[in-house]
Amino acid sequence: MEELEITSLLPDILQAEEMKIENSTVVTEFILAGLTQSQNIQLLIFVLVLIFYLIILPGNFLIIFTIRSDPGLTAPLYFFLGNLAFLDASYSFIVAPRMLVDFLSEKKVISYRGCITQLFFLHFLGGGEGLLLVVMAFDRYVAICRPLHYSTVMNPRTCYALLLALWLGGFVHSIIQVAFILRLPFCGPNRLDNFFCDVPQVIKLACTDTFVVELVMVFNSGLLTLLCFLGLLASYAVILCHVRGSASEGKSKALSTCTTHVIIIFLMFGPAIFIYTCPFRALSANKVVSFFHTVIFPLMNPVIYTLRNQEVKASMRRVLSRHAERMEHENSTVVTEFILAGLTQSQNIQLLVFVLVLIFYLIILPGNFLIIFTIRSDPGLTAPLYFFLGNLAFLDASYSFIVAPRMLVDFLSEKKVISYRGCIIQLFFLHFLGGGEGLLLVVMASDRYVAICRPLHYSTVMNPRTCYALLLALWLGDFVHSIIQVIKLACTDTFVVELVMVFNSGLLTLLCFLRLLASYAVTFCRECGSSFEGKSKAVSTCTTHIIVIFLIFGPGIFIYTCPFRAFPADKVVGFSLSHCNLSFVEPCDLYP
Repeated sequence: MEELEITSLLPDILQAEEMKIENSTVVTEFILAGLTQSQNIQLLIFVLVLIFYLIILPGNFLIIFTIRSDPGLTAPLYFFLGNLAFLDASYSFIVAPRMLVDFLSEKKVISYRGCITQLFFLHFLGGGEGLLLVVMAFDRYVAICRPLHYSTVMNPRTCYALLLALWLGGFVHSIIQVAFILRLPFCGPNRLDNFFCDVPQVIKLACTDTFVVELVMVFNSGLLTLLCFLGLLASYAVILCHVRGSASEGKSKALSTCTTHVIIIFLMFGPAIFIYTCPFRALSANKVVSFFHTVIFPLMNPVIYTLRNQEVKASMRRVLSRHAERMEHENSTVVTEFILAGLTQSQNIQLLVFVLVLIFYLIILPGNFLIIFTIRSDPGLTAPLYFFLGNLAFLDASYSFIVAPRMLVDFLSEKKVISYRGCIIQLFFLHFLGGGEGLLLVVMASDRYVAICRPLHYSTVMNPRTCYALLLALWLGDFVHSIIQVIKLACTDTFVVELVMVFNSGLLTLLCFLRLLASYAVTFCRECGSSFEGKSKAVSTCTTHIIVIFLIFGPGIFIYTCPFRAFPADKVVGFSLSHCNLSFVEPCDLYP
């Protein structure tokens, strides 16, 4: 009897096991095919995307700043326009940054979780933007066709309710997509024929029947997009018919407003309809349309609304003019140049220092360029360490241009002066490149830790994509660190400025220094039990890096932890900080 019961239950057990296997996701990452395989076209697109990205963010933030600053732009239209600019700025973060990094890496991969996250925000913000255009069309309809009821219908409470509804609509639209995809098993192919994760390409890779998911997607994205598009066109057609018999001035203004909105509608919904109404057909134009939809379209809103809307343009001019006048009034700089006291007043010492600086300068430039040339030319130096070492040499070569050339000229001139603008530029690049070297040393310490303490995971952790991401992060960190620096020589109370500088330079330098020392201390302890050869090589590597750490962070801590106290040794320490060359003390056999 027991054998019969087991035999009868066997099909159910096997079916449950099959369902368990079928619903398990084996794929942990997806390979992105990219936009093109041509290196020349990739370089061209990289430059274009970077330019678009650098226009999209400031353009949208300028719209938001203008609307928030100008009390004349309080109408519901500008409230929704500010939210549209915010959505565009956020939307540009989803695809463009990763696309820029992928252009610089050989293997373009995205993790399963990263793919789902990108997909969610793509549809969350994209869906929200589509619904916001519907809300803006309704706002224009009431303003033009029911002007007497406009202030009653489009009151602040209604505006906030509509805004909340469209955010919820975008969330529901996106969560439906994600919920269905999370139920799909991915157990075989993992190559996406695109440069980002989107629903059609991901669904094609599922190792099960996806008919229901495809049907849901066509309704959730394709049909919804098409209905919104037709509804918006009908709405603006009604508005244009309504204003046909009105006064010339009112007709002109309504026509200008509607034309702008219709352009936006075609730019957004055209590519979306092309992609999502027939999402599972492989067409050669899919990538081009997707590129336009995800990268180019977010640029269109600031361009169209600033070039076609006269009120926004006038408001921008007023806001920028007021801001410039306020800055000129509050921070009026009477001083046009600064007189530099120099390193010493002794002619003999000046001559000696001139010769030393000239020798250092003539060694630094060729030496760093030789390091860069060697790393770029030798196919055996492709490890992450040498990638970072090449960047360190580039930073050193660039850093040497900031102080040394001017110092050499000043040694030969009686009057040592620098213009106000020249001083600010020198200060910016001093901290931009100097901060970059500090952060790069932190990155190199992490690289050494993984190589020595986690050697089996090294190739996985420090892959090309991670290296480029770390490099991009440290350049952004340099820029943020440098852009907030200010000068002490001001005719006002600078307590807050001094406090910011102590935290931005002094405390940050000290924390990086301690973090690096702790990192190498852990590495030393980890290698205590290894073989003599491995221990010797690790000690040699870490010792070299610690020398570099003391050379750059020692003077930095001395100067910036107490920056506004005058010490006799300040000039000597500043001289050593601005002329020490770090990449020369990096050995060429650091790989343990």
